[in-house]
Amino acid sequence: MVKRKPRKQAEVPAWVVTFGDMMALLLVFFILLQMFSELKRDHEYQRVITAVREAFGYSGGIGVLPVDNPPLRSIIERLEKMSLKNMEDSRISQSDDPGIDGPRMRVTKVREGIVFTIGGATGFGELSATISPEVRAELENLSVLLAGRKNKIAVRGHAAAKYIPASSSWRDLDELSFYRARNIKDVLIEFGLDDVVFRMEAVGTREPVRPRAVDREDIAENRRVEIILTEQLVEEMNSDWLATDPDLARGN
Repeated sequence: MVKRKPRKQAEVPAWVVTFGDMMALLLVFFILLQMFSELKRDHEYQRVITAVREAFGYSGGIGVLPVDNPPLRSIIERLEKMSLKNMEDSRISQSDDPGIDGPRMRVTKVREGIVFTIGGATGFGELSATISPEVRAELENLSVLLAGRKNKIAVRGHAAAKYIPASSSWRDLDELSFYRARNIKDVLIEFGLDDVVFRMEAVGTREPVRPRAVDREDIAENRRVEIILTEQLVEEMNSDWLATDPDLARGN
């Protein structure tokens, strides 16, 4: 009998192993890209970069001295704590008074921007849009802060009365709140702000700060004007108009 030679088993080419390693590395790379795309804050991104540097023992780079001391992580964490503290402090009003019923305006940070609330017992009289001397002084100080900014400024008027009497010169509470906002805007323009940055809003009694107010002082807090420094730039809202006015586009 003729013996058959045993068949040789096919060997895996060496390039297949290399190709498999490369595909695994690509998979890890795309996973890292996906993770980085979810990092929305700078300090989170910096924390990941620091961890990667420590894992690979890398401490150099362009503009970075290749030294081990002081530890990079401790410096970054300290800077993160300082920046977070500054962010929290910037959200706190510097006024000693907790509300708008005091001598100074209330400043709050909201989703649409920074709100400066003008009004209260010393702001507007009942069914009146006349600006008191105290409010003019506040607006003069506020105009210094707002001067030169290119952000849109919303001026939102509010009213506190439940109804307009027949003898009143106002047609309704919306008109009253609008003229309160307009008079505030006119004073800010008088103190040097540009008319183009303003946006007027009349709210009437729809957004009271004290919905169940009964006392006269509490009701007076609803007679107010909110000056909102928005995050929207004038150029974003009036780009076509600014293109036809070179002086205004240059800030003249």
